Amino acid sequence: MKCANCGAELKVGCIYCSACGKEAQIVSDYNLLEDDFLRDMLKEREEKIKREAAAKAHAKKTAGDGHVQNTDRAAAKSGKHGGNEAEGKSGRNKRRVKKRIIFAVLSIVLLIILIVVTVLMVNYGRENSYVYQMDQANACIEDMNYRKAQEYVQRALELQEDSLEAELLLADIYVLRGEERAAVTLLREICRENKDNQKAYQSLIDLYAGQKDYESIQELSREVQEEEILDLFSEYLPGIPEFDTEDGVYTQEFFVGISVEEGNRIYYTVDNTDPRQGMEYQEPVRVGPGETVQIRAVAKNNYDLYGDEITGQFKVELQKPAKPRVSPSGGSFYDAQKIVVTVPDGARVYYTWDGTTPDTLSDQYMEPLSMPEGNNILSLILVDEYGMKSDVMKCNYIYMPMTQNSVDSE
Repeated sequence: MKCANCGAELKVGCIYCSACGKEAQIVSDYNLLEDDFLRDMLKEREEKIKREAAAKAHAKKTAGDGHVQNTDRAAAKSGKHGGNEAEGKSGRNKRRVKKRIIFAVLSIVLLIILIVVTVLMVNYGRENSYVYQMDQANACIEDMNYRKAQEYVQRALELQEDSLEAELLLADIYVLRGEERAAVTLLREICRENKDNQKAYQSLIDLYAGQKDYESIQELSREVQEEEILDLFSEYLPGIPEFDTEDGVYTQEFFVGISVEEGNRIYYTVDNTDPRQGMEYQEPVRVGPGETVQIRAVAKNNYDLYGDEITGQFKVELQKPAKPRVSPSGGSFYDAQKIVVTVPDGARVYYTWDGTTPDTLSDQYMEPLSMPEGNNILSLILVDEYGMKSDVMKCNYIYMPMTQNSVDSE
């Protein structure tokens, strides 16, 4: 405590400055307890001075030396009683100060307890808040503190075990920390339980693609049924080949074309073996007369993945060609006639006149035939370009030429 007049330090209990003699006054570096104590001391001193002044005034009014002595004794006695009274007040003031100090200490202790309890309650609320844990995890990810972010997410999952949001965030953190195997395991589990979650499937596809594990992408696609999810795999899945001709039985040879979407190559076989070990498709496949061809085809994309296989069975069952067309096809004639046979392109006609069934060793029709005299049967067969033989065509010609004698007799 300092003097307000000269700034000198004041001794405890002094009411006047020992340096300048001025009455002590409180300056700014006091505390509440010192201020109250000093006021009480000043008030007590003022009362004491007033009592002493009253005693002196009373003594002057008393006549005689004896009266003066008695007065002095009375004053001394009064002073003694006043001193005792002052001492009692001082004790009471000290007790009040002590109570105030105790109250202040208790207040501070209670305040500290309140602060500690408040902090504990806040920490407890945060520790048990799912939203807080997720917010802190995202903040840690921004700061690239992935280990701490994982701790926050795992705590969030303890609070909400079925939180898909937290599971997906944890998978992202695994990837950021380079724990790709753990991320794959978690994402596969999420996909199995959430068949329509595009984010989970996309994250898993991206993870496999980053590892160039395209076979796992294809395997994963086989578990998907939703069209929207299947669209996520379109870049990585090979196409499915298509035949341009329906499989079945045909009556003449034909060619089977195979097509697939761009970015794929086609491999096929015609002997019912694995097309992955077959030839690369370059041109349509011929199915000849009497042949049965089973085509197996598969597409391979730029990621060296084979798609689903297609199979088609194609057969050509040739029918007998029609009998040859002959003009005239038979009859009785008196004048010489030429027999004309119509031969289709690629076909051949064989014939006999002796009634036997013709074959490919018989005479081949090359030009119109002369009709022989008498009653004769012309037998013909047509052999088409595939070697198929028609049924026998038989034509009966009776040619009786008119002689000069016959004409004269008429």
